[in-house]
Amino acid sequence: MKRNRPLNLEKRKAILKASIQEFYKNGFEGSSMDNISKEANVSKATVYNHFKNKEELFLEIANILKLRMDESFTYSYDKNQNIDNQLMDMARKELDFLSCEENITLIQIVTVVMIQKNDVGEKLLSQMSENCMLMASQWFEEAKKDNKLDFESSSFLSTQFIGMIKSFAFYPQLYGAPILSKKEGEEVIKAAVHMITSTYGK
Repeated sequence: MKRNRPLNLEKRKAILKASIQEFYKNGFEGSSMDNISKEANVSKATVYNHFKNKEELFLEIANILKLRMDESFTYSYDKNQNIDNQLMDMARKELDFLSCEENITLIQIVTVVMIQKNDVGEKLLSQMSENCMLMASQWFEEAKKDNKLDFESSSFLSTQFIGMIKSFAFYPQLYGAPILSKKEGEEVIKAAVHMITSTYGK
């Protein structure tokens, strides 16, 4: 029994990889478990052993994206660190996440289904949250308490800060633009940090 576990895990990974390609190419409605089993090189029965239906498989892909987001966006305010350096670190975490082609692909797949607002889309809307915005808002609140920044709304400020990065390193990529080079990314980071410190710094 123990010898089967690594094989089953590998098959599950193959199914998930194949399903990402299938959903990206054909969307949720146009995808089929038959195509996924063929692409994963496993039997259809094996696919159903791991996932009872297409919806469950799609939601697992969305969960993979959510876990990646939760792991990537952890911001802790540090009174002993320079505020510019902390903002740079936050911006780099956002940019690193958005510089991964697979992350962009997952976001594209999930976003389309959420926009459609079918049954699966509604479930996704209730499960997915922009953790980066929540964490950023908390960080800005701590910076304000430490008398380093002055603003009215941490929610507005986090949207402004993260939104500037996404306007260069996310939204264009959704429509096929190339991922930013390291030099271009650094320029975006510096501009975003300067916008915050020059406008709200004390």
